Amino acid sequence: MDIRPFIKSVALIAFIIHSTFTASGALADITNSADKFWINRTYQNLSKVDNFQAVTEQSLSNQKTSIISDVIFHAPTGFYQVITQPDLFKGFEVSYYDNTITLHDVSKKTALIITGLQEDNKESALDRVKGIYWYNKEHYEQVFTPSIHVADRLSVGMDLIANGTGVEIKKIEAFVDYHHSLFMQANFIFNNGIEAKIKNTKMSFNKSDLLPSRITLPKDTDMDYWDVSKKELSNKQISKRINKEIIWPEDLGDNWGFTTKKIFQQQKMNSALAYYHNDAFFLITVATPSNGKKLNEFGIPLPIENTQATLNQYPGFSNVEFNYRGFHYSLLSNIHIESLLSMAKGIASSQ
Repeated sequence: MDIRPFIKSVALIAFIIHSTFTASGALADITNSADKFWINRTYQNLSKVDNFQAVTEQSLSNQKTSIISDVIFHAPTGFYQVITQPDLFKGFEVSYYDNTITLHDVSKKTALIITGLQEDNKESALDRVKGIYWYNKEHYEQVFTPSIHVADRLSVGMDLIANGTGVEIKKIEAFVDYHHSLFMQANFIFNNGIEAKIKNTKMSFNKSDLLPSRITLPKDTDMDYWDVSKKELSNKQISKRINKEIIWPEDLGDNWGFTTKKIFQQQKMNSALAYYHNDAFFLITVATPSNGKKLNEFGIPLPIENTQATLNQYPGFSNVEFNYRGFHYSLLSNIHIESLLSMAKGIASSQ
């Protein structure tokens, strides 16, 4: 089984695709029979997932403490994830429901809320599979390894090895559920020598009584709230009102075909948000004055150029955070992780 479409996941249970769209007809434009087979098989396996519940464990090679999280997912892209151990990070929760992303840091009493996102288009599920597949084929070599059982589920072994230099993810030693094409266990080896191992210790699919979990914010929560369904700034307003020091990411090579780019502003905070998207992929960049703001301590620490960054992966998107030239940047996206890190590097290398 080919797992290339899911290299983007650093949290095993990342981006899920569920659709009733007919895959065989939509694959007619793929001429290579091997590519067509793997894309079709992965797509069909993912289409079997209506929901799942999991317990995941993440550990870093340079740290002794593991991070344990509970996860609930509902197709096509809704999820809730909360850290249960250790006590230092307990209660940090993330959700993606009703076209709204929420990241709630219980200990800091802060929350980032982005609402009004484009409604998930089920017919675009196949485009998401193909987009990740082709990116992996271009940048990574795949080598099959022996299968094992993870959380009592047969999982196919696959190493993905970067083709070139200058990448952040050099290698992934992964195991993927045979029936559903989801990461069950993976060891991500980064360019800076850090290894991030993630494993599902419990996993159950398609439970009839699995209800969505929602985030309820306490009244004393400091909320950074954005509604991207509202009218965006015009080019003239962007030129006059957006701080010239803010740098927006660039999709060099147009890997993801973003068709819509919107810029928003919160004047009282001198903050801005960029929302790039099409039917299959999105990229959100939030830039706020850093004011000594610290990065999430439980993320994977990665040097981006000469700037320290953290990477977190959730069931529906990745999140890269870093401070640069007076601004705190948070990039949230469902594109390939390596591509997202490349965009972050583009910001942090700007003069």
